[in-house]
Amino acid sequence: MLYVDVVTPEREVIFQRTLALEHGMVAGDIILPDTLRTGVYTLRAYTSWMRNSAEDLFFTRRVPVWQVAAPAAAGPAASDARRALRARATAQQLKAASAPDVQFFPEGGDYLAGLPTTVGVKAVTASGHGLALQGTVLDEKGNAVARFTTPALGTSSFNFTPLANQRYRATVTLPEGTAATYALPAVREAGWLLNVREIGDNYRVFVRHQGAGAATPEPLQLVAHVRGQPVYSGTGLIAPGETFSAVIPKANAPAGILHITLFDGRQTAQAERLVFVPETQGLQVRLRPSKQTYGRREAVGLDVEVTTAAGQPVAAELSLAVSNTVVLPGAAAEATDVRAHLLLTSELRGYVENPAYYFQAHTPAVQRALNDLLLTQGWSRFTWQQVQAPTSLAAGYLFPLERTLMLSGQLVRNNKKPVPEGQITLLYGKTKNLVQATAGPGGMFLFTGFPGQDTTAVLLQARTPKGSNNVLLQLNELWPRPADSWRPVVPLSLATAESAPVVAYGQRSRRQQQQLYRPDSTSGIVLRNVTVTGRKAPDSPPSLHSGNVSALLRTRDFPTIGSYRNIFEFMQGRVTGMQVTTTTTGYSVLIRGMSSFKGSTEPLYLLDGMTLSDGDALLAIPAVDVERIEVLKGAAAAMYGSRGGNGVVAVYTKRNSGDFSTTPAAGVAVRRVPAYHRTREFYAPATKPAAGPTRPTPAPRPSIGSPT
Repeated sequence: MLYVDVVTPEREVIFQRTLALEHGMVAGDIILPDTLRTGVYTLRAYTSWMRNSAEDLFFTRRVPVWQVAAPAAAGPAASDARRALRARATAQQLKAASAPDVQFFPEGGDYLAGLPTTVGVKAVTASGHGLALQGTVLDEKGNAVARFTTPALGTSSFNFTPLANQRYRATVTLPEGTAATYALPAVREAGWLLNVREIGDNYRVFVRHQGAGAATPEPLQLVAHVRGQPVYSGTGLIAPGETFSAVIPKANAPAGILHITLFDGRQTAQAERLVFVPETQGLQVRLRPSKQTYGRREAVGLDVEVTTAAGQPVAAELSLAVSNTVVLPGAAAEATDVRAHLLLTSELRGYVENPAYYFQAHTPAVQRALNDLLLTQGWSRFTWQQVQAPTSLAAGYLFPLERTLMLSGQLVRNNKKPVPEGQITLLYGKTKNLVQATAGPGGMFLFTGFPGQDTTAVLLQARTPKGSNNVLLQLNELWPRPADSWRPVVPLSLATAESAPVVAYGQRSRRQQQQLYRPDSTSGIVLRNVTVTGRKAPDSPPSLHSGNVSALLRTRDFPTIGSYRNIFEFMQGRVTGMQVTTTTTGYSVLIRGMSSFKGSTEPLYLLDGMTLSDGDALLAIPAVDVERIEVLKGAAAAMYGSRGGNGVVAVYTKRNSGDFSTTPAAGVAVRRVPAYHRTREFYAPATKPAAGPTRPTPAPRPSIGSPT
């Protein structure tokens, strides 16, 4: 199961898609209304299993949305005035945004007094884009101890030797000429220092330790991995004032981010550094078109050849994107590719600007920019407990591996303690299908196999093993709200959105749509007024006991129906010859004059014609969602044989009341399980006659599984 969201600059989810993956792939679409305002939106995709890690590791892609309508023909003066007004509004938005952010990151995590190290700098605007600036590091007396300059991407680094009992600050000059001051992290007297340098075909790791009065050597361990695959592990001893070094060959590691972590003698992680291992045997892809030039609507044939760096053919899965050479300028495109996502940005937290830049020619400038990026934004994706643990930690994960639509959660009490072995009743669908099951030892439950063809209304009722409704249902949300740590994106300038290239792009797009969907603009058909008549379907569900009902209760005849917690409270004292009493676990119904050979006095309960094992399931249905209640006794109940020996209570719910109620009772929760998104098949002009369309065979409808 794949969930796809579109998030506004204000971190509001406005579109959601639920897709069923097949062999790791699925087609999808999102229609943007023409009323959507200009701004930078975020496309977010994730699975249930991915939610067990940080949200920063979801797949995200920033998508600019432009309003490309040309200015109205109201004269140059009016158009200029409109643009000036919008420009002022945009300027106010930019001014109201937060100030630029500048942060400092000592290599490995900390820096120690008297030991030289490297400090990374990350400077970004309020929208999260890199900021070019100059700065000076000052001590408490105002003396300059280091200088730095950040390029357009906003990341840089400088060498620095901090002193004890000193607090440092940085004064930076912003692009508009103003100055700002930012504090550097505090200097530590004791601790561990980790430095990594790329020298030729190896990574040299240097470790220094500065203890608080300790004179004996300290044990240490260095461990390195790429995407959880161990690459290096070494141990040693280090005394204060000494330097421990290790060599990690690049040839031992696959391409990607190499995580190097330093552990002390108690197996506690003290420092970590991320470096990038470049590809040494990248695939070579060659495209050869079948012709040098092509005509309008002519099919294009491409021969694709994939080989290794040595020229050997190799199997590969490829994606191809074709775009017009005339595209939106500036922020309309983001320079990234599949390789940059898989090897770099998928393991970094936060927004990475222009990822494809770091995969250009291996020049010193690009190499340093990549090193500074990992020095500042480098956060580990895999915890070392996961890498070193002998068994998987998946048993402790909250979100399951979802292969079909699921509904999961936990039964807890008011003090948040779990309710083990609690009883759960599930009602779903328009036909009110019923499933009864038992939660696990920790109160966890999981229902699987929802069909997904239509949005399904689900109502859950929970009880303790003794039958009490003093229990809370905590359902796992399908779509998480974007975390507050997301940096909001400043909207695109409205003045820029109406610039000449953007307006021209919109005009070209509209002309192309007219040519594709309506080649002949001279013809048209105008329909006359049409009157549509119909008959409204009856609201009441059909009765199974026409002419045999002993007593009938219609909820529409009782304006105060919403004040009753359940139908048993509603029935008390309203049916002659039927007694409704409360018990320690719920309610008991006795229809006088009825008896059976089973020894039980409870009548037969029906819900929309479906037989229930007992009346507890009816407690989950709010009284406002009931259309009527039919009571059968005596000869009227004989149609059910011995099952109706104690009488019959038939409950009919309202039609189209699939959402049950917005105010469920205690121990009850309501949820709408989404339907699979039906992807549209977009129009494309035919280049040659094609075979008739085929319709895929629908998969069999799965059944609801038991909770685990």
